[in-house]
Amino acid sequence: MTINSRVARSVRDLRSRLRDLAAAEHGEATAKTTAAAEHVSTQEQALEDTLDDAEDTLTGITNVYHLDHHADLVASKREAIVHATNAHTAAAEVATVAEAQLRSRIRQLKTAERVVEMVQEHRAAREVRAEQGAHDDLVNARRK
Repeated sequence: MTINSRVARSVRDLRSRLRDLAAAEHGEATAKTTAAAEHVSTQEQALEDTLDDAEDTLTGITNVYHLDHHADLVASKREAIVHATNAHTAAAEVATVAEAQLRSRIRQLKTAERVVEMVQEHRAAREVRAEQGAHDDLVNARRK
């Protein structure tokens, strides 16, 4: 059974579109991972700034409520770092899955391209054989 060349080209084109889609998803996931890493850095810098300002803030505190407020502020900055780190981890996992899917789509496209090449080679060989047979028939007909 031979594969129709039009079907093989259609499969190749479909695989190409799926590869392009996977590449776009991978690019988006990578961008989100980078943004999440920057957000972690921003949150860590905010905590460092808060701790640097703590000396001035703590010297001006006059009651326990202000001290508790400052402790809550530091705790909230640390919690923001934890959330940002979790978001970065999740984004990195999505990027890893997207990268694996992109590799899979690339392999599928290469396979489809090889099938198209094989179909074209088979068709060309068949045409050469048919042309040779026609030529041989013409030569034999002239000899008779």
